[in-house]
Amino acid sequence: MLSIRQPVAVKFILTELTKQQILTEHRRQIDHLTEELEQLEIQGKEALEQAMAAGGDVAQQVREQIEQERMNREQQREQLIQQIQQIQQMELGTEIQNMNVETSVDVRVGDDWGKILRGAEIVIKDGIVYEIRSGGESVRE
Repeated sequence: MLSIRQPVAVKFILTELTKQQILTEHRRQIDHLTEELEQLEIQGKEALEQAMAAGGDVAQQVREQIEQERMNREQQREQLIQQIQQIQQMELGTEIQNMNVETSVDVRVGDDWGKILRGAEIVIKDGIVYEIRSGGESVRE
């Protein structure tokens, strides 16, 4: 026997409760990014004024850095908006990949390697483990 490490997919079943939780969290993140953009605008102007007093090269570097930060936050916000649209269109009962965790798996001579490669999944419904799958088949305890 040999013990190996293997990723385990964690999925959740989209219910009305989880849908609302995801939408609420995404909207909260969008609001936070919007606040950061507003702060960046104010702080950026101040930093740029100070940099311009120091000289042209410094001002250009500060301007580029501020622009990069602004673009990063706008891109994150746009991704969240797209995710909200996708979640709103999904049917209840859909399984959604959430994360991966790792586990140890015992491998023995004679085991079906194909089943081992298919890995394991944990399915969550409204915060409760709903199903565990190993090798593509439901595990009953």
